[in-house]
Amino acid sequence: MAGAASADTIYQGSATGSHTFTVFGFPIATLSGTSTNPYVVGLVDALNPGINSNISLFTVSGGSAGNNGTAIGEDGATFTLKGAVSTDCAYYTGNASTTIDFGTIGIYASDNTGPANAFDMTAPANVSIDTNLAGCNTSNTVTVSKNDIRGLVNNSGAGYDSNVFQANLPYSVTGTYTAGAVGSTAAATNGNYINLAANANSTSASHGAWKSAMALNVNIPVPSKSLLAGAYEGQLTVNIQAF
Repeated sequence: MAGAASADTIYQGSATGSHTFTVFGFPIATLSGTSTNPYVVGLVDALNPGINSNISLFTVSGGSAGNNGTAIGEDGATFTLKGAVSTDCAYYTGNASTTIDFGTIGIYASDNTGPANAFDMTAPANVSIDTNLAGCNTSNTVTVSKNDIRGLVNNSGAGYDSNVFQANLPYSVTGTYTAGAVGSTAAATNGNYINLAANANSTSASHGAWKSAMALNVNIPVPSKSLLAGAYEGQLTVNIQAF
């Protein structure tokens, strides 16, 4: 613990007169006229008032306490400010239904289409799945996958000639959004980062933190064979996972 440092003592003055100071008969100092010598002034002051009637004396005495601690020309402190942000990924669908019903998948249904076209799909089917909010606030992987690599599947138990009919509808998916590479701090660009082929089950892309609109474009091309009666169904999943 630092204590108060000692300070210089103030003692000064002036004495005027004529006197020889002795100790046991031996002279130790002489005042003749006026002197400001602290030793002489101190002797006069110490013997006051014994010799005060012959000597004029003026003194200033005192002092002040020294510093408590060490005085320095600079001081300060460094503060650490900190907090934590939770990891969060988002893909907004709100309360909208996630069942996408194409309704009737058109085929050549009349009896005057000829055998080459009968029961064939008339045109490609496609749908755009758009959200204005997708992303993650840390490095992440976007995965788009099918529950069945065959695409939309018709589970009809009727049986069919596999030479001319097929019980599945393959489909492809592209995903477009604005994101950058993992570890990059450059401005992100809008890109077609997801390309799920008709003959693939899943695909993924990894990014640094991003947020933007996302469009998933699903395309069901006209197959090479005719379609069975009944429902063709499959599930498409998009997942944004932090890592």
